[in-house]
Amino acid sequence: MSPQAAAMEERKLTQPEIEALVARFFLQKRQLPAPSRPAFAFGKDKAVKLYDFRRPDKFSKDHLRALRIVNSAFARVLSSSLTSYLRTAVQVKAGPIEQVTYDEYIRSLETPTVTYVVGVAPLPGQAVVEVNLPVAQAVLDRLLGGSGVPSTRSGEVTEIELALLQKLGGLLMTSFREAWANVVRLQPTVKEPVLTPEFVHVTLPGETTVSMRFEIALPTITGAMSICIAHTVLQPVLDALTSQVWVTAGARADGEEDRHGAQDQLTQVDLPVTALLGRTEITVRELLALSEGTVLKLDTAASGALPIQVGEHVKFHGRPGVNGKNIAIKIERILTT
Repeated sequence: MSPQAAAMEERKLTQPEIEALVARFFLQKRQLPAPSRPAFAFGKDKAVKLYDFRRPDKFSKDHLRALRIVNSAFARVLSSSLTSYLRTAVQVKAGPIEQVTYDEYIRSLETPTVTYVVGVAPLPGQAVVEVNLPVAQAVLDRLLGGSGVPSTRSGEVTEIELALLQKLGGLLMTSFREAWANVVRLQPTVKEPVLTPEFVHVTLPGETTVSMRFEIALPTITGAMSICIAHTVLQPVLDALTSQVWVTAGARADGEEDRHGAQDQLTQVDLPVTALLGRTEITVRELLALSEGTVLKLDTAASGALPIQVGEHVKFHGRPGVNGKNIAIKIERILTT
């Protein structure tokens, strides 16, 4: 045997030495301290957020910021509308926004609750608007002459109350249309409300939706309201649904809204409109001598147009006639001076 082969033979481990080495290795591994945080955690205070690749987020952060702006406008308009409609102080506040599946949203609602199915033309599909039953009952009590105290009946709605809830849904849609005017000109339609949300199917159960919550405060009760819109419904306007575009449009619309508001107030002012048959001058002696059958000659031609006075100024010329059983005058010329 060569000297090199003899040295390699001396370096070979015996079986007892191998077993002792393996036992020491496993003993040291069991005594190692557990890691304090996962290897994928970056930074000491960095929170780890779970992400489900089967349900990706379809609304970006910018979309959600824009929706918060829209919701704030909706809450402001609805507060004013409900205050005028119910003749009592009503405050609506915008709440959190979440991306959930439609099935999760429906299961989060109480039963019974007032649920509206809303058409949002020209957008495809439908949305859901839900109002807690105690809030709806307080609104009904107020509309029926009460102080706004919720009914003690649970889940019972009469035909009259159902008709009033239908009108409430129309009021909600008016505020909804105004709030979304800077994003898309909606023509919302509302169906008769139902009290069982499980029967409402506007999209697939697994479809991603945006759930928007609101708080409604009446003098006698505070409750909640929610709106659910599927991603497929909002997809045609996602490019316009950005906070930068919406704020720019909102700033431009504020001035237009003030101008339109002033115009609306002016259009409600009552003005006297008078058709002047003609004028003449007589003396006091002639005035005292007037009797039945006396003919006075006016300064207007019998076949000529008559001046139409608005307030104290002549604005039109027209020709007299009859409309049904009433005397009328037809405007023939508008005076520009």
